[in-house]
Amino acid sequence: MKNDKKGFTLIELLAVIVILGVLLSIAIPKVSQYITNTKKDSYISEGKIFVESVKKDATSEIYELPILNNDVTIVTFDVASLDKSNEKSPFGGKYILNKSYVVIINVGTGTDPEYQYYLAAQDSKNYAIPLTKEKELVASKIVANAKNKMEVTIQSLCGTEEGYHKEYTEISGLSDVQPVDEDGNKLNWNAIIYSSEACNGEQ
Repeated sequence: MKNDKKGFTLIELLAVIVILGVLLSIAIPKVSQYITNTKKDSYISEGKIFVESVKKDATSEIYELPILNNDVTIVTFDVASLDKSNEKSPFGGKYILNKSYVVIINVGTGTDPEYQYYLAAQDSKNYAIPLTKEKELVASKIVANAKNKMEVTIQSLCGTEEGYHKEYTEISGLSDVQPVDEDGNKLNWNAIIYSSEACNGEQ
């Protein structure tokens, strides 16, 4: 009796394997890139949530707002009024508290204040957002392997829960908006920094 059943030849199996390999080599990077982009978008979204939280608390006078245009208020993530689920970034790393904070400056006057909000963040996986104005927070600002990239500098800043006063000749990321005196010399920043003991422990 004649057997009409036919199996795959070795060449056909090899062809299928090659085709699958080509498809996977195309698909895996695309999927990986999609996942990374999604995490970046989430990183930015979380950062904006931190900014909104600090805005709300500053309006409620929990934090002292800057009065003069060389005053600056800094609030680290550990004292922001948010759920503990935000202790890790979307990349799975813990936020480095002394490099993750919201900055408030007054670009108006003492009698007619106009506040600008900035965000800096870095996690233990070395994904970072250099100090960036709130309105300019986009995924392209995120830097991977930040620890090894000299162009990304996020100044370590910590204070106390009551607010720690300190003067800085400069703050990384604010050089373009640093006020000057009548002779054109940059004025020192008068900073008040809010953070918990956890932040100080990470310096």
